[in-house]
Amino acid sequence: MSDNDIVCLATTANHGQACEWRTALEAEGIECQMGEDLTVYVNNVPWSQADLWVHRANVERAMAVLERQPAAQLT
Repeated sequence: MSDNDIVCLATTANHGQACEWRTALEAEGIECQMGEDLTVYVNNVPWSQADLWVHRANVERAMAVLERQPAAQLT
């Protein structure tokens, strides 16, 4: 494993929240990428998610930033 590996930091069902998280991370100088929205259907009910990805070396700092965000529900 390398500190430059890209890892999934958090997943949310709310695209808007993922955008807010990305903005907060970038404001702290943490590079991140937002994964494409993924929508799957379970028993004909749509379920969506958006992922945020960061370098492994930034995970602790990034988690601290997200934990300061209002109503952060991290998975």
